[in-house]
Amino acid sequence: MIISMISLNYLKKKPRKKELKMSNKKTLIRVFMHNEFPEIMMIKFNDEPVSEVKRANDAVLLYNSESALIGVNLLKVPVAKNGYVELDETVELLIKERFSALNLGIDIDSPSNFVCGRIKKMDVHPTHPNLHICTVDIGEKDISIVCSAKNAREDMLTVVALPNAILPDGTLISDGIVAGVKSQGMLCSLLEITGGKKPVRGLIELPKGTECGSVLDIAGLGEALC
Repeated sequence: MIISMISLNYLKKKPRKKELKMSNKKTLIRVFMHNEFPEIMMIKFNDEPVSEVKRANDAVLLYNSESALIGVNLLKVPVAKNGYVELDETVELLIKERFSALNLGIDIDSPSNFVCGRIKKMDVHPTHPNLHICTVDIGEKDISIVCSAKNAREDMLTVVALPNAILPDGTLISDGIVAGVKSQGMLCSLLEITGGKKPVRGLIELPKGTECGSVLDIAGLGEALC
């Protein structure tokens, strides 16, 4: 099924900014809470293994083997959640205030990592004929994504989840190998961007004229299509 004619009001019509690598800037990739650990908010900056932990007031700081901060567990958080916590304005403000109180000296970033992409080229996978290797234009560069969607076609504009994108169900998108081929993200259906609330398979088709690389508000997009 092809989803088309989406209002451009749900697109943040601006080019995707290039990320600056700063020693004091951390990108939030996932935030979790669990019923078994009430009032503890678990924040991850990456998926590296934890080698060292340190207690700091109402928080536990997590470090990798090179003593770099890779996560923070905030204690006594007055939020009742179970599972993945969506990074809305309230949650972001809470995290920023707690980080400031801890004097960590870091700034946090929570980029969308969902952009408009155009399928420039499709090649049938050499050993899996049900898969296609898609060359996708995301504005500043082309990337390769392995896709099985039956409605995928060349010149199609669709939603691209880039590495470090978080789906509404908490799934982290990352670079990986699919059937022996490198895949640098995922092309999205309505099923993925609504966390399964709208079980419609087939890539979302964005309106003609949508700029490749434009950052997308998938929450607004999902609501518009549900």
